[in-house]
Amino acid sequence: MALQSQSIREQRRNQMYPAFDPTEIERVRRFGKVRSFASGERLWTAGQVAPGLMVVLAGSIAVTQHDQFDNEEPIGIHRPGNFLGELAQLSGSPALVVAIAQEPVQALIIPPEQLRALMIAEAELGERIMRALILRRMAILQAGVGGPIILGRPENGDVLRLEGFLRRNSHPHQLLNPETDAPAKILIERFHIQDITNRAVSGRTITA
Repeated sequence: MALQSQSIREQRRNQMYPAFDPTEIERVRRFGKVRSFASGERLWTAGQVAPGLMVVLAGSIAVTQHDQFDNEEPIGIHRPGNFLGELAQLSGSPALVVAIAQEPVQALIIPPEQLRALMIAEAELGERIMRALILRRMAILQAGVGGPIILGRPENGDVLRLEGFLRRNSHPHQLLNPETDAPAKILIERFHIQDITNRAVSGRTITA
């Protein structure tokens, strides 16, 4: 029962955040290019397409996820040997988290097409990467944060269709009921939504 109450991050942390040794980094180096980032520089922004999987060569990167009010929730710190990435990096989809260099960073960036090639050419490393990416997506889904926010009543047909689509695609999302959830009411006031049954808000919020 204790294991069931633990989060995926607590149960599978070593598999979610593996570290490559110097030999393994050399094996993947041919699939990417090295870039440097200044301390405080934002490497990823939630909702924007990231350049690819990042293997940290030097420095450290802080990763956070945001709630419906853009409050930051720390996820972890990536250090040399760790890689920064999620399933979105396989398809070139928008990132679900924010990543900021805590100090000067040097990272090997592997774009989506090269990441797919790496997984074929380096099967053992590819398996470890894929396992980590899947577990990270599962952890985001379990936490119920990230992705688009749906404002609407749970029984609304449009809400059900949107939720069904996002679930089928294992895409994180949040549902807020304007009749019962205080955060939903605040968002409605912030975006000046008059008719929540018909109007859509641009950005991360969808109304139904």
